[in-house]
Amino acid sequence: MECITNIDKSDYIEECKKIVANEIHEDMSDELLTVVTSEIMDTCLTIGGDFAEENIINITKQYVASGALNRIKWAHGGLK
Repeated sequence: MECITNIDKSDYIEECKKIVANEIHEDMSDELLTVVTSEIMDTCLTIGGDFAEENIINITKQYVASGALNRIKWAHGGLK
């Protein structure tokens, strides 16, 4: 499955960042938002989806509800 997450996401990252930012409703640096968005995009690919808006929204909501968002933020210095 590692090869799935090695797919170039650069053509989609900016649009996905906007979607994620709209769903999270938290202030975070652009760098941290990029990390979080990339993780969400990888999750979408891993479960067989794509970067469709509804997929990004669904996974973002799951990250928030499960605490995964806070774990990513903590790991990258965005949560003290």
